[in-house]
Amino acid sequence: MLPALLLVLLPVVAPAIASHQWGDVDICETRKDIMPPDMAASQLPESDSPGARVLQRYCTQCHYLTGPGRHTREEWPDVLRRMDALMGISHFYRGLLGRVAMPDEVEKASLREYLDRHALKALPPPASGTPPVGAERAWRAICGDCHAVPDPRSYPEAAWPALLARMEARRGVMARQPLTGAQKAAVEDYLAAAWGRPTVSGSGHQGATLPLPSAATTSEDPAGRMISLAAFFGLAALGIWRWRRRSA
Repeated sequence: MLPALLLVLLPVVAPAIASHQWGDVDICETRKDIMPPDMAASQLPESDSPGARVLQRYCTQCHYLTGPGRHTREEWPDVLRRMDALMGISHFYRGLLGRVAMPDEVEKASLREYLDRHALKALPPPASGTPPVGAERAWRAICGDCHAVPDPRSYPEAAWPALLARMEARRGVMARQPLTGAQKAAVEDYLAAAWGRPTVSGSGHQGATLPLPSAATTSEDPAGRMISLAAFFGLAALGIWRWRRRSA
């Protein structure tokens, strides 16, 4: 009973669970939409610091290494509480969910300080009553698809080309639709405007309503559209047939 209950609850508390077989279920494959992609330890900020070493030692026992920029300062405490609970269950039952080592209080404090220092700096929400449009709307939808929307000025301007390339590659890992040319141009426009540079010239998308990831995901389902249309026309035909029978 307990193993079955845990298997039901584990996907809910992801992204902690990934990349390993848990109860013959590969969460890495079944929940790609929330699985943290793998990254090299050298990509961590202050990769040799005590907090980074704790992250590498304990937080890769059940899933891929993820960086402190995965969550904001406000999000990390809740994530750590959930991960600590899962690790405690795995450590207590041993073998049921795999042998998991637990960090001591000094290591936990070191990890919290490290994550707080290097957490994702989120873009403030739009002013009340003024929904974002154009490039800002695209930035918020695309760059907030897997995590909080980042503030463009939270990283050096020179670092953004590599960051955007890495995030685009990770969209495939996270089961997201690839970006269109217009979406990429809109992201580059918003980034350029944030740093006071000219926007992309001649893209013609500034005043357009761009297809965002959620819309792109739901629109590419021809089988679903055919089923919906078939049901609609079937009900319409049934209604006409019954009306004609009453009229006869």
